[in-house]
Amino acid sequence: MNWKIKEQPGKEILEDLHSKLNIPKFICTLLLQRNIDSLKLAQAYFRPNLDELHDPFLMKDMDKTVDRLTRAIETNEKIMILGDYDVDGTTSVSMLYNYFKKKALDPIFYIPDRYKEGYGVSDESIDFAEENNVSLLITIDCGIKANDKIESANTRGIDVIICDHHIPDTNIPKAYSIINPNQNKCDYPFKGLCGCGIGFKLISAIEKKTGGNEDVNQYLDLVAIATIADQMPMINENRAIVYHGLKVLNKNPRPGFHFFIRSINRDIIESDISFNIGPRINASGRMKSGMISVQLMTENEPNKAYKIAQEIESINLLRRAKEKEVTEEAIKKTDPLKFTNVVYGNDWNKGVLGIVASRLVDRFYKPTIVLALEDGTYTGSARSVPNFDLYNAIDSGKEYLDQYGGHKYAAGLSIKQENLQSFIDHFESYVKNSIQNQMFTKTISYDIEINLSDINESNFNLLSRMSPFGLSNYKPIFRTNNCFGAGNLRLMGKDKSHIKFKIKDSQDFEILAIGFNMSEHYEQINNNEPFDILYTISRNTFNNSPSIELNLKSIGFK
Repeated sequence: MNWKIKEQPGKEILEDLHSKLNIPKFICTLLLQRNIDSLKLAQAYFRPNLDELHDPFLMKDMDKTVDRLTRAIETNEKIMILGDYDVDGTTSVSMLYNYFKKKALDPIFYIPDRYKEGYGVSDESIDFAEENNVSLLITIDCGIKANDKIESANTRGIDVIICDHHIPDTNIPKAYSIINPNQNKCDYPFKGLCGCGIGFKLISAIEKKTGGNEDVNQYLDLVAIATIADQMPMINENRAIVYHGLKVLNKNPRPGFHFFIRSINRDIIESDISFNIGPRINASGRMKSGMISVQLMTENEPNKAYKIAQEIESINLLRRAKEKEVTEEAIKKTDPLKFTNVVYGNDWNKGVLGIVASRLVDRFYKPTIVLALEDGTYTGSARSVPNFDLYNAIDSGKEYLDQYGGHKYAAGLSIKQENLQSFIDHFESYVKNSIQNQMFTKTISYDIEINLSDINESNFNLLSRMSPFGLSNYKPIFRTNNCFGAGNLRLMGKDKSHIKFKIKDSQDFEILAIGFNMSEHYEQINNNEPFDILYTISRNTFNNSPSIELNLKSIGFK
């Protein structure tokens, strides 16, 4: 593993920002690394403001879409909301369903069955819309590549509004209107919204144009969850959306979320979405039906919501067991001599393939595709290493594919059985010829080197205000050299794979640290060998006794 320090700001610009902000220089360095180089930008960064969100009518087709939906509201039209089965899709559907219900409509919602229909708009969903006399279909977080399915809806007299954030093909569907900042000739200045974020822009536009009094900010919790779970860049308006969405979640959580967060005795932060709420919302779509997650997020009666949450919790436990089983089998099928990992199984659960792909990338650090066979077609998920455009690699082999979609670091695809080997060979060749060797070596980039004495309550509070963290605004990683174990060393976890101990630096300043999956370092630490560390800083609230501690990312012995 390589350690690489990020680019450091020049002395003059650092001194200038330090004089304006009057905060420690190492925190000024962190701000400059995030392109915060003035008092005005720092104020906006530390206090994200919803008033700074872009005008939704800058999106192509927004005016036309709002007019169509306004007409639907006025005439009590039958509408259907269709979304993907993941967190982004189900939160989007939940938000639009709740919103249109308050507009006195009686909308229906539809989440495709992952196993029977696959991703996005399906023939079954169009049939369902027709059977229920739907005249207006809204797709959210999907639809931008569903040309044939949209044409099918058109022939049945169903208008389709596509709200999607995925990259369009050259030929886009002939929908009534398309809301997607990534489409050609769309002047919307921020391209990093998730599907739920685009849905939020849509309802904001409706309220703005009609002079409505519905407080759309009540839905920011759902948009925040989707933005975090879909790993969208935590910059620009996403930062304000997540910042205020977490406030909504903490102040008045939806009944369905109480079950998941009841044991967290502090404010919910973005990592709780990533590791607690998000995986549970995802579990129902992965293992059973995303409709269950929508029911959870649209149910206002606490007892009913509690029962749905219990069902999702059971589904999530099953998901974890399946994930472990498939991961162990997939590892055995990897080839250390190849530039890629493309592994497949005949009886693997399709719902866990994306997670397994991520596990393989973490372990082997190669572009990875994990597939499962059903009815003569392999379907699965792909994940990438940093700085390699996975979508382009898959797109280059589209002649072998039935379907595919996604973005730079994550994608989904399906391949007929007879085309699988040809695609594998093409994918391997493409990656081999375009990837740079250093991409195969896991590198941890850290922000700055500090002393442990720099970690105090005041500085920790400043660092906390840099959240929400995520893509393009990662939690700062620090380096401290010449450290030693300072006692209380112990193994933790069911399999004793984690370590916890006190660390002291060359100035004898001590602080508690935890290292997940670092038990192999136990003996060297216990033998008082010197080491350097990379780490993030967090607050441990266990047993209602808050304390600042280090979360170790890597240990380097001398």
